[in-house]
Amino acid sequence: MTGLTSEQVQERIEQGLVNANENPNTRTYKQIIRENTLTFFNFLNLVLLVLVLCVRSYKNSMFVGIILINTVIGIIQEVRAKKTIDKLAILTESKTVVLRDGKKWSISTEKLVQDDLIFLKTGDQIPADAKMLEGTLEVNESLLTGESDNLLKNTGDELYSGSFVTSGEACCQVIHVGKDNYASKITSEAKEFKRHNSELRNSLNAILKVISIIIVPLGALLFYKQYYIVGDSLKDSVVNMVAAVLGMIPEGLVLLTSVALTLGSLVLATKKTLVQELYCIETLARVDTLCLDKTGTITEGTMCVDSVKLYKTEENSERISEETEAAENTENTEQISEEDQAALKNVDYVMGNLMNVLTDQNATADALRQRFPVRKDMKPVHAIPFSSDRKYSGAVFEGQGTYLMGAVQFLFPEGNEQLTAACAGYAQSGMRVLVLAHSEQQAQEMKLPEGLQPIAFILITDVIRQEAPDTLAFFDSQGVDLKVISGDDPVTVAAIAKRAGLKNGDRYIDATTITTPEEMQKAVAEYSVFGRVTPQQKKQMVQALQSQKHTVAMTGDGVNDVLALKEADCSIAMAAGSDAAKNIANVVLLDSNFAAMPHIVNQGRRVVNNIRSAASMFLIKTMFSVMLALITIFFGSAYPFEPIQMSLISACAVGIPTFLLTQENNYNKIDHTFLRHVFMNAFPAAVTITGCVFTIMLVCQNVYHSTVMLNTACVLVTGWNYMSALRTVYSPLNTYRKTIIYGMQFIFFGSAVILQNLLTLGSLEFGMIILVFLLMTFSPIVIDALTEWIRKIYAKSLDKEDAEKGFFARFLDRVQK
Repeated sequence: MTGLTSEQVQERIEQGLVNANENPNTRTYKQIIRENTLTFFNFLNLVLLVLVLCVRSYKNSMFVGIILINTVIGIIQEVRAKKTIDKLAILTESKTVVLRDGKKWSISTEKLVQDDLIFLKTGDQIPADAKMLEGTLEVNESLLTGESDNLLKNTGDELYSGSFVTSGEACCQVIHVGKDNYASKITSEAKEFKRHNSELRNSLNAILKVISIIIVPLGALLFYKQYYIVGDSLKDSVVNMVAAVLGMIPEGLVLLTSVALTLGSLVLATKKTLVQELYCIETLARVDTLCLDKTGTITEGTMCVDSVKLYKTEENSERISEETEAAENTENTEQISEEDQAALKNVDYVMGNLMNVLTDQNATADALRQRFPVRKDMKPVHAIPFSSDRKYSGAVFEGQGTYLMGAVQFLFPEGNEQLTAACAGYAQSGMRVLVLAHSEQQAQEMKLPEGLQPIAFILITDVIRQEAPDTLAFFDSQGVDLKVISGDDPVTVAAIAKRAGLKNGDRYIDATTITTPEEMQKAVAEYSVFGRVTPQQKKQMVQALQSQKHTVAMTGDGVNDVLALKEADCSIAMAAGSDAAKNIANVVLLDSNFAAMPHIVNQGRRVVNNIRSAASMFLIKTMFSVMLALITIFFGSAYPFEPIQMSLISACAVGIPTFLLTQENNYNKIDHTFLRHVFMNAFPAAVTITGCVFTIMLVCQNVYHSTVMLNTACVLVTGWNYMSALRTVYSPLNTYRKTIIYGMQFIFFGSAVILQNLLTLGSLEFGMIILVFLLMTFSPIVIDALTEWIRKIYAKSLDKEDAEKGFFARFLDRVQK
């Protein structure tokens, strides 16, 4: 087999037979431009612009400048993020070993062509539909079928893209590429990242959905009232209607959210963290339970063989030989018997031959190869590669029977009290114990042979990450419950967890004792360390925690973590891990550094906290605009604002300050009440502004009969109240916040004076000056009082069960769903 030639590869590329990814991590430049420009609100703004231009009110068309700026900023930020994320994605790009022109090459999976010969091994995600030519594999197709059982694949069998190799090695020929792959035909989920539920996204969509429904009918009713009932001119009716609709549109909210998430991903990129789904930043910030895979997370993922100990039975009691690093060591040979020396040499002999046969690629295998040099003295019949489900590996040798090494519970499922007790003794000191066992019988396929007897213990130690204790302490201080999950012995895992600083490291359980869903529910609630966990059980643990109303994050780096990673609310993989884990994860730690986790959490909190405050400010304008439109329809004779005046209020009280304040670092803990907090902050200011404007409308309609005076008084009072709302929403005030808020206040009133003619503002009579002064004096007090009162009501509502919630709490829940 020489593989395809360069000419054959080029021919297939020209024919389009390339394994191109139909679902890239980031959107194309065309998609970014289209999705930032072709939106419902941009279309609505375009209609309003045409209407204003048609009635020749050119100065009131200036609002389109803000829309253009918002759109351009959104496109620039997304393009910037795309370039950064695409560069980082190259570092975690899936590679495949391919045979071309008689040589092996490691290339991107997207550059594979049909008929390529590829080599697959444990941990690889199958990049394209392929046919087995040589070798044996065990494959998990759970991402395609939902079934978690490992399937044995031999020569001639087909492999499906999206599934992953759990053990073995093989040479295969690619038979389908790109959209012709099995996974692409049935579902894109197998090669895409799971679109996890996001409260932030759901809440914003709920707000936009409600606004989208009411905005057009209200605008139409307002125009009808002004033109047909009041008898205003077409120009005045259109201008008033446009002003009302502009006030209802939260034009910068979507932009602000996108920018905040994008900046969060860029900040994390500087921390060597690749965010593969933007909203997962928010999800991780809400996490209250973090499941940690021991290997590669709290440990470095590297191991070393600490020692080899013989296992013997003498008169129904066990005797363990003196610890030795190698039988050839002269210092130790003087302390042990010749019989033990011969036995240890035999262990080295057997293990060396096993290392020649087994081709597993993992930290344990690397440690064993370093300790036991490869030997080729024994003739292998067939190998039994390691599997996460079996927890052992080995080989059958001609005339020598079967040699296996692995976990005691899986090699001796019927139980061996003496052996188990010996393993437990070593495990308590934090050692990982592999039992080397032998049978004169030849194992059939992957089954345990009869007459299996233990020979020796191979003691392996994990290297704990230097940053692990500080990271675990951070999560403990933040109230995040930590669960350490591993396939190793629970006593060993618990000892390592305690060394790493896990608070409840002594609360451990052997997952092999968990047999029912009820036991799993109880175990995840009571224990912090889980050992002997199978891949399916990891998934069940995540599901059990989620059923208990926990937001669960999962870290991992191996094939055995894939099922749980896919199920978790947020999944984090190590770049040094398997392709399958990296492809399914929402976040990839590029330097495999667990210390980056606090940065991710803090960025998520920063994004959610800042968007929550900004959304409140946008919603104030929307709410009071809706209420004023209704008041005008039923009670008023003219809408109290013109579009250009609303543009000034939007820019100085909402757009600019919220954009600047979103850059602030706010790492306060967040909860699951985003929408409620937004309404709680927005409603008092919206009601107060509406009340003040309605008061001015009544006075002007009945006393002064001046539209200019109405507009002037309403703009001044609304701007003042909006600044008061800024101080309330962003309390407590620090120097940065004070500078922005008071600076915007100065710019607002300065613009009102300097641009008086442009804004259609005029002078106020003495009585109106007194009214404006009184409203500006007492309205901030009303805003603070209403805010405090509503916060108390919501606090009581949140303490009740769903069935006992108040009307507004139930309403918001329904809207969000």
